[in-house]
Amino acid sequence: MHSENRQREFLLSVSHELRTPLTALRGYAEALADGMIEPERLPEVGRILAGETQRLDRFLGDLLDLARLEADDFRLETAATDLTALVAEAAAFWAEPAARHGVGLRCEPPRPSGAPQEPEQEPEAVVVATDAFRVRQLIDGLVQNALRVTPAGRPVVLAVRPADGGGARLEVRDGGPGLTDDDVRVAFDSGALHERYRSVRPVGSGLGLAIAHRLAGLLGGSVAVRGHGPEGGAAFTVTLPPAPPPR
Repeated sequence: MHSENRQREFLLSVSHELRTPLTALRGYAEALADGMIEPERLPEVGRILAGETQRLDRFLGDLLDLARLEADDFRLETAATDLTALVAEAAAFWAEPAARHGVGLRCEPPRPSGAPQEPEQEPEAVVVATDAFRVRQLIDGLVQNALRVTPAGRPVVLAVRPADGGGARLEVRDGGPGLTDDDVRVAFDSGALHERYRSVRPVGSGLGLAIAHRLAGLLGGSVAVRGHGPEGGAAFTVTLPPAPPPR
């Protein structure tokens, strides 16, 4: 019964998220067709229409990603992957979007043998057999979530460490408002946090963390969250094995 209720709530949330931008698009389109928009407001209306279209596209993209991850023919392209380099690449990509939000994004590379990292010292390579494209997708989704809730002047941190017994641990931590214990229990349920916080803080499609949970599992690993990490906000940890199990 609980599963059926969650599914019903999710479908209602999907319906609402689709209807909202479509209503805005239709309303402005009808106003334009009827000549009710003053010429000086056309650039503003164009920006609104573009924003609502991007919102709808992002939501549909997340739905498609979730459907693909559930497909029986989903495949991984496994190869030796240096996660230190992959995380540094992701940090370099997200540095500029973070700066636009006034957020300081930094990368914590692994420290050889637990020693302090010297500025001129090359970071230790953390190599596992995994699908680099899918791991990057996982990191990007978590960073995007972190930037959405982190206020200007606060940090977002990407970190990578070797895991005990082989494999690796990836972390995405933020300086946002964090999560309650109740939030942590439902964080990876589709739409749960979205429904809880849609009126009080910026939210995405409500599917991002469900995608991260499913993707981490397909990679043979897991994703977990602490409500408050070292930076004060949420701290997500992805644990990856040395190689994913055969499908």
